[in-house]
Amino acid sequence: MSYMPEIVKLVDKITGVASAENKKSGFFIGNTTKIDQEGLYITPLRNNSLMVTGGVIVYNENQAVEITKVVDGRVDYILVDAEKKIPPDLSLDGVLGNIEVEVRKYIRKSKLWVYKGNDLSVDAVDILLTQLTNRSRRGIGGGKVAILGAGNLGSKLALRLVERGALVTITRRNQSTLETIVNAINFIKPKYTEAQVIGMLSNEHAARNANILIGATPGIAVIDTNIINNLGDQALIIDAGKGTITEDAIGLAAERDFLVFRLDITSALEGLMYQLLGVEKNFEKNIGRKRLHDENIVSGGLIGKVDEIVVDSVWCPRTIYGISDGKGDFVRKLSRSQLMRLEKFNTLIFK
Repeated sequence: MSYMPEIVKLVDKITGVASAENKKSGFFIGNTTKIDQEGLYITPLRNNSLMVTGGVIVYNENQAVEITKVVDGRVDYILVDAEKKIPPDLSLDGVLGNIEVEVRKYIRKSKLWVYKGNDLSVDAVDILLTQLTNRSRRGIGGGKVAILGAGNLGSKLALRLVERGALVTITRRNQSTLETIVNAINFIKPKYTEAQVIGMLSNEHAARNANILIGATPGIAVIDTNIINNLGDQALIIDAGKGTITEDAIGLAAERDFLVFRLDITSALEGLMYQLLGVEKNFEKNIGRKRLHDENIVSGGLIGKVDEIVVDSVWCPRTIYGISDGKGDFVRKLSRSQLMRLEKFNTLIFK
């Protein structure tokens, strides 16, 4: 475990910065199929408005377990990738690897949060494209997007972008698998979305005249100079799989004045922090039901019983949303007596 001193050093840095800035501290444990030469990959420290984090990408369950034992209790949150990417030969029990299950066994002091690494990457690409196309009258809609590599990440990106109206071409070497993915995406996309996903075996054909090119292979350099030459003018290129563009292709893209991005999850990560902290706050402070001022009240997303008053928080109500119909909705046409009850309750909670 030659990597452990580096893990300890990173944790010390995370907690030091978090303490100095009065923020929460977190440690990510992700997993991937792309094995690094060093055996694992330690991510850099990230400091956003809510939390200071760092982490590691592991390649087997044993690494995840050993790191969890060291990190638990030293940070406020341990964030574990729920996606199953470790092959059976690197798992502890000889079946498909599941670091989430293994890590759960050893967390005693820190709080556990679960996230999905590829979903975070999809959000990051989507956020980036939104910003880059904000000045366009149509945004992404109507443009051609080529995604080279229709694995988990590429397929999720294809669905997200076709839902936004883009014509999306995806590639994969196995034709049967490619056809299955294409048919699935076109089947589950919204009914009135005219845009389609098209599958191609050739990366060059898929990328021809594309406005946006995304490399989504697991670090395999599939974007070469031939592909760059065939792109449309002012194309955007995103290396989502990290290592999907050859050095010569990067140089040629610069000559053609193309914008080339390596996937950066910073914005998506901060969004994840807001979501997780918001959900945690909602569970701790908002979810519940009780009796107050002779009324039964409910909050936090619980389906109300018939005639319960739905509020923002049963512990400290400040907003009244309505009266429950017992079916997950509000009574749309309130009776005079119901209106009087709401008015009286509103007066009492603000006394």
